[in-house]
Amino acid sequence: MADIQIEIGHSHTRYEAKRRIKPYVQKAATSFGLRLRWNGDICKFQGPARGYIAIKNDSVEMAADLGFVAMIFRTTIEKRIRKRLYQALA
Repeated sequence: MADIQIEIGHSHTRYEAKRRIKPYVQKAATSFGLRLRWNGDICKFQGPARGYIAIKNDSVEMAADLGFVAMIFRTTIEKRIRKRLYQALA
């Protein structure tokens, strides 16, 4: 099971949800040194954390495995991600 697993519902088309999420994902990648690879509506990322973001018909799912040091801040990291996803999909 992933260290962080989040699923947030949305009322957008998949295209619109992806359009709203992509800038957030890119900013996070730059800030945290993540490498991104989009394949359709799924973005896999690697670096200090590893996981994916999947844009679904009515939700966005995110799962990540954190490095040892990041695990100390797991709760804070999860809250920030959840907040940013809600903001992006509002």
